[in-house]
Amino acid sequence: MLVKVPSSQGSLDKNLGCELAPEILCKGKEADSVKVIQSDIIATDEAIYTKAKEVILKKPIFIGGDHSITYNLFKAFSENFENSSLIIFDAHADATSFFKPVSHEDMNKVLIEEGLLEKERLLIIGIREIYPEEEPFLEEKNISLLHAHEIHENLEKAKEKLKEFLSKQKTIYVSFDIDGLDPSIAPGTGYCEENGLTEKEAFDLLEQVLETGKVKAADLVEINPKLDKDGKTVAIGKKILEKLSSF
Repeated sequence: MLVKVPSSQGSLDKNLGCELAPEILCKGKEADSVKVIQSDIIATDEAIYTKAKEVILKKPIFIGGDHSITYNLFKAFSENFENSSLIIFDAHADATSFFKPVSHEDMNKVLIEEGLLEKERLLIIGIREIYPEEEPFLEEKNISLLHAHEIHENLEKAKEKLKEFLSKQKTIYVSFDIDGLDPSIAPGTGYCEENGLTEKEAFDLLEQVLETGKVKAADLVEINPKLDKDGKTVAIGKKILEKLSSF
C-alpha cells in the first residue's frame, strides 16, 4: 500500500517543496495519507508515527517529504519486527548530531543512539559526502557503508559486499533518498552531490535487496518538484516507486 507523507518540516528549510512530491508521484494511484500539521513538526511527527503503527504490517511504501520522516516510520517498524535492519540509498550519512525533533540531517544518529536500530543493521548505499562532525560517530559505530566510488569502480564487487550484509539481516526497511542518484538524472532535490549512482547501479542494487524477500516496508524521500528539470526527478522517482512495489 502507498502512504503519502507530504511534509518538509524536517528539512531545516533546505528542501522546501519536497512536500509536493507525494501527490504528484501518487497521481492516479490509490493511496492513504498522513495528516500533516503545518508549522508543528512535533504534532506532524506524532501523526507519522501513529499512521505507521496502523499500517506497518501491510507492506507499506511511504512517499515523502523530507528524510526526517524515516525516523518515525522506522521507529514503528522496529517495534513490530525484531532485529530490524535499515538500508538507505543516500549521498549523506544523516548523522550530524543528536537533536530532537529529528531532522533529515541527523535521523540515523538518533535512531542508533536511542536504541531503535542496532549499529550492525544499518547500511548506507551511494554515500559520498561525510561531514567532519559525522566521522567519529561512523567510525566508532563501524557503520556499514557502500561508497559511490566503490560502486562505480566495481559494481560486481559492491554486489558481493551487499550480499554479505544481506545474509546477516532478518527483516529490512528500505529508505531511498533521491540524492543517492547522480544529479544528471535526479536534479530535483535540495542536496545535489556529484558522482552519484547511475540508474543501472541503483536499480541493480535495489533489486538485489528486494529479491531477498526480507523487505517489509520502504520509503522514497527528498524529491522536490520545485527544483526539478524537465520532470527528470519525478520520472525516475516513479520508476523507483514501481520497483519498490515489487516487494
